[in-house]
Amino acid sequence: MITEINSGPLLVQAHATMAGQLVIEVTLNAPEALNALNVAMVDLLLEHVPVWEADDTVIAIIMRGSGSKSFCAGGDVRHLYHQIKQGDWHIGETFFNHEYHLDLMLHKLSTPLLVWGSGYAIGGGMGLLQAAAIRIGTHSSRLAMPEVTIGLFPDVGASYFLRQVPDDLGLFLGLTGVMLNGNDARQLGLLDALLGDNDYQQLMQALVNLPAQSQSDTLSKAQSLIQGMESKAASEVQTSDLDSHRHYIIEALQQPDLASIVASLGLLKGRGKWLDKAIRTMEHGSPTSLHLIYRAFNMNFTTVDDALLQEYVLAVNATRLGEFKEGVRALLIDKDRTPNWRYTSVETTPKAWIDQFFSTDDMVPAQFL
Repeated sequence: MITEINSGPLLVQAHATMAGQLVIEVTLNAPEALNALNVAMVDLLLEHVPVWEADDTVIAIIMRGSGSKSFCAGGDVRHLYHQIKQGDWHIGETFFNHEYHLDLMLHKLSTPLLVWGSGYAIGGGMGLLQAAAIRIGTHSSRLAMPEVTIGLFPDVGASYFLRQVPDDLGLFLGLTGVMLNGNDARQLGLLDALLGDNDYQQLMQALVNLPAQSQSDTLSKAQSLIQGMESKAASEVQTSDLDSHRHYIIEALQQPDLASIVASLGLLKGRGKWLDKAIRTMEHGSPTSLHLIYRAFNMNFTTVDDALLQEYVLAVNATRLGEFKEGVRALLIDKDRTPNWRYTSVETTPKAWIDQFFSTDDMVPAQFL
């Protein structure tokens, strides 16, 4: 039996189709925090998603965020920071085992998962969005993996899904934390469709009107109807922030090592506000993070399972070695925006320091595979 949830951090409603099957509507419900993915949300999803997956009457799950500003603006790193500050040595193992378990579960669903990624889809929100069978953006969508600003690295499977972005531009997204509009995210393959912000109810009604069918038929039908809706919304598509800079960024990414790439990207300053902001973010971000991003990206994972397994090791060590704690403090706690990074540049960051992040010593193994 499907349990509906009408209050709290996660709202769940079961919509009966004309044929008596069910579409499960899931709403991340923390609009005051831009629907940041908190522990309660993760644990509720871990509890309920297997129930929906096992129910043959459920033909689709659609996930969205509450309010108009955001699908999900990242994970609840403030909670993680406070636990670290209190000396909880194992909080990283608990936190990331749960979050990555959820991400992997969503990637492997047989039941079609649609994510309505309007507004902000950042960090942990990108993990949910990229796990969907149909990743839907809108004209308000803003996608980013900005972990370089908090001494972390693009996780939640990003060392896999950023590899899928053409021309190594996924590396640029990770190094700079740049924010993509819906049009650019669609072009780079991080969205499957781009609809209007007001199209959600039309999509829900179309799903409810589906005739009796299997889950695979539902996926195919949903893809077709969303393609039709996208063609109608095409006249509203915004201009590209990326197109005029793309060639120069790709050239910079072809440099043979991280320091050369960072230097080459730095030389592109002055070409426009969007690119300048991306470069400033990279230059003010953690040099440790830049190394972690570069090394993980070049491990060239071919499955999200392998990516998450390595990211788990990096993320747990990030909670122990101090860079992440300092980054969150500066950006989100004290908000002075002056992090005291352990090293001041990629050139002065020792390989031995980065190697520590790849160590599994004294670590509870990943439990989500």
